[in-house]
Amino acid sequence: MNGDRHETARGWEYDHLGVKTAAWQDPRRGGWYFEWTGERVSKPCRDLIHTDGSVGTDVDGGSRYLPIAPSILHLIESHALTDSVATWRPWPVGGPAATAIALIDGLVDVPEASWGRSRWRLSDTVAVMDRDSWDPKNPRRRTLVWSRDEAGHRQVQEVLDG
Repeated sequence: MNGDRHETARGWEYDHLGVKTAAWQDPRRGGWYFEWTGERVSKPCRDLIHTDGSVGTDVDGGSRYLPIAPSILHLIESHALTDSVATWRPWPVGGPAATAIALIDGLVDVPEASWGRSRWRLSDTVAVMDRDSWDPKNPRRRTLVWSRDEAGHRQVQEVLDG
């Protein structure tokens, strides 16, 4: 901010099996899932962790377990990348343009922040995240693109211009 770099520490609590722990059997996937307190942010759904290590939610407080990441570490890394590109320029892309942007030179997969339903690719000037929607009634893949500096803006614009 104002030309200076500022660091922010965020707290993640992981205290399942405490006195107030809510837990449910998962007949569909097997095992159990537990309510836990993740990053302290305002949101309309609970954080849940499964005995298989995956992280999920139940969206509305009463629906079935919906996995959103294969592990807490994957979720944290994906959030960290989202935070790191928050000041970059976002691009509204979809359809064939999203597929073409994935081929921009220099993009490298980021496995520690990616999994089957969400994939990050990154260069010094362009970031691409493909992710599945959470809506089981309208399943679709969405691509989010960010660029920074003139070189990144130019790379993305060239792809969009075709």
